[in-house]
This record gives sequence, C-alpha cells and structure tokens, in this order.
Amino acid sequence: MEEYSLADRLWSKSLNQKRRNLILLENSVKLNSVWRAYRLVAIIGLAFSWLVTFTPAQTETISAAPLCGNGSAPDYGFTYNLLQPHWTMGWEPYASEWAVDEVDTVLDQLNENAIAQTMILILPQEDVGIRPNCAVHFLRYMQLGLPTGPRKDNGFVFLIVVEPDSIDVHYAVGLGLPALTAHELTNINRAAENAYQSTHSMDQALLTLADEFDMVARNNYAPETSSAPTPEILDRPSGPVDTWALCGQLCLVTLLFLFLMWMFSQTGSSGTRFYPPGPSSWRGGFRGFPSGGGRSSPRMRGGSGSGRSGRTN
Repeated sequence: MEEYSLADRLWSKSLNQKRRNLILLENSVKLNSVWRAYRLVAIIGLAFSWLVTFTPAQTETISAAPLCGNGSAPDYGFTYNLLQPHWTMGWEPYASEWAVDEVDTVLDQLNENAIAQTMILILPQEDVGIRPNCAVHFLRYMQLGLPTGPRKDNGFVFLIVVEPDSIDVHYAVGLGLPALTAHELTNINRAAENAYQSTHSMDQALLTLADEFDMVARNNYAPETSSAPTPEILDRPSGPVDTWALCGQLCLVTLLFLFLMWMFSQTGSSGTRFYPPGPSSWRGGFRGFPSGGGRSSPRMRGGSGSGRSGRTN
C-alpha cells in the first residue's frame, strides 16, 4: 500500500509540474502577443503624428513657392513661355477674348511704333506676394523692351491683382521710358480701378487701361520713323531712250489688241460662243490647289530681349 501511495504522489507531482509548465507557456504566448500589439499600435501612432506634423509645413512651403513678387533671378518663380498669343496673360477666368483682342490691337500699334512693348498680367490676390516686385519681376522675366536702338528698354507692365470686390493695378516701367511720370501712370491705374468698380467688368477695365495708356504714351513719345521701311524710288530713263521705250509699249499693246480681235472673229465664224467664267466657277479655286491657302499660325507676342526695368509703384 505504501508503494502505491508513493507512486500516486510522484504521479500527481509530475502532473502538477506539467500543468505549471503549460500555464507558463500560455502566459508567455499571451505576453508576446500583447507586446507585439503594443509595438504595432505605437508604430501606427508615431507614423500618424509624423504625418500630421509634416503635412501642414509641406503644404505651406508648396503654396508659398509660386507667389509672384517673392521670387528671385533668373526666373523669379515664373514658368511662362516667353512668346504668348496675347499681350494680356491670365485673362481666361476674368475677361472675354473679344476684349483681349481689342487690347492687342492697341498694344500692337504701340509696339510697331517702337513706343512701348507692353504686357498686362492678371492674377488673383492669393497668388501675389509683394505687388510692386511682381510687376518688375514679370517685366524682367518676359524680357520686354527693345535691346538696342534709340528706343531700347521700352518695356512696360501692368499688374492687375483681383480682389473679392475690386482690383488693384500696379505698373513697372522700363529704363527707356523716362518721360512717363508717376502722376500720369497712377492716374491710369485709378481709371482702370474705377472702371471695374462701377461696372464689375474686367473687359471694361482692360479697355480703359489700354486706351488711357495709349494716349499717355503717345503724348510723350512719337512713333519711331526709322523702323518703318522707306519706299524705294526708281529712276526712270529720260530723253530718246524713254521715247523709244514708250513706242515699244504702244506697239505691243496694239499687236495684242489685233490678236484678240482675230481670235474672236475666228470663234464667231465657227459658230461657237465664248462665255467668260462667272464668279461661281472660281469659288473652289483651281483644281488641285485649295482656294483658302491653308490656315496660318497664330501671331505670337513677347519681349524683344531687354527686360531692364526702372520704376514701379
């Protein structure tokens, strides 16, 4: 009996030991799972906090980069093409193409007369930093103004900053336009601002700006005549040579007239009538050649290479 009781005690001790080992194993597995979950939660929280703290700073940097007037040479933060289809840029959300074309007509003449090479930049206020600098930087970037000649550095820029209920107009003047005074140019700015305030029309503001500037610029600078081609005068021969040339021309005309008369008489005698072609027969052009001549590429406008600026407001 004692041997059986001793064996039972040993067996029970062995079972208890196995139970304790299983409990310890289960506890260690649970601890490892909890530790892994804690590490995963900590990593997710750290990543989330890093994103929250980094994103606003990154967004602020991106939004601050393109502000006009805060850039530096050589591009001042601009990415525009130096040649544009219109003298006005940024007009699409605010003005009509008709008004922009009308402004082009005025500014084309100022450019062809070598008075001023002018561009207008329209930007919302959230895209503009230091406003006078924005106008100067745009003039330099677009290289407005003639690079040589008596009218060199005649670039000019109007900047229109669009605000919620109004516009704010600034200018930048090239070094070659010293006769344009600050008083005259400021009056042009106010006239455009008042036109927008009374009509809330960017079309009207642009037309006022172009017309007022055209008047002030032409009052201070006459068109450059040296840029216009002078007609070539051909020396005609005089004396006996001139007389023989005139007689030869008259003889040729007479022979041509007699030849045509003979052709018509031959046509009439054969019973065939000659009908000259009417307008409708020429409407399509000659066979094999289009009557329209193809579409020409649009005119491009831009600076001539100067970009030297003097004053701004």
